[in-house]
Amino acid sequence: MIYKLNLLGFLLIVVAFFLGIKLPDWDFKLKLRHRNILTHSPFVTIIFIALYEIDTSYFFKYFIVGFSSAIAIHMLFDLFPRKWHGGALLKIPFNGITCSKETTKLFFIATSLVSVFLAIFYMTDIKEYYFVLIFSIFIFVKKSKYENATIKPAIIFTFLYLILGILKFEVLFTMLRKIFY
Repeated sequence: MIYKLNLLGFLLIVVAFFLGIKLPDWDFKLKLRHRNILTHSPFVTIIFIALYEIDTSYFFKYFIVGFSSAIAIHMLFDLFPRKWHGGALLKIPFNGITCSKETTKLFFIATSLVSVFLAIFYMTDIKEYYFVLIFSIFIFVKKSKYENATIKPAIIFTFLYLILGILKFEVLFTMLRKIFY
């Protein structure tokens, strides 16, 4: 499957994935409060999408797929902090608001859902879907050493990814139908 994936597309997914998995924590480098809404949301992805819609570079869509998938995964990891206070809560920089635990959870879930949706929306081939799924599993395994929780984020991601993938790719729906019937 992967051998037919455009090599440049493959590289762009990987590079974008590594940028996307790290972007939310750039709030430290940008001298923003941790878990800032500017870096912990689909805001940057939406900027990339707006640029893509202006100039629909075929390869840029691969970047959106990798980046958005990684943002979703990062947000799912952030859903399971050691404790829900201080640095675990979402911050809104414009007026110094720190969101509640419930609002933070809801926002991170919504961001994950939107990010997975955008990643799958910009996929054009089932091979991309499989590649991102396999790469995501690799990332979950790799990050299990450093994250507080891995199983719950992995299950949530897999559930979102499968449900939205079934809606996009008929071959997945057909495959699942054969398994269950």
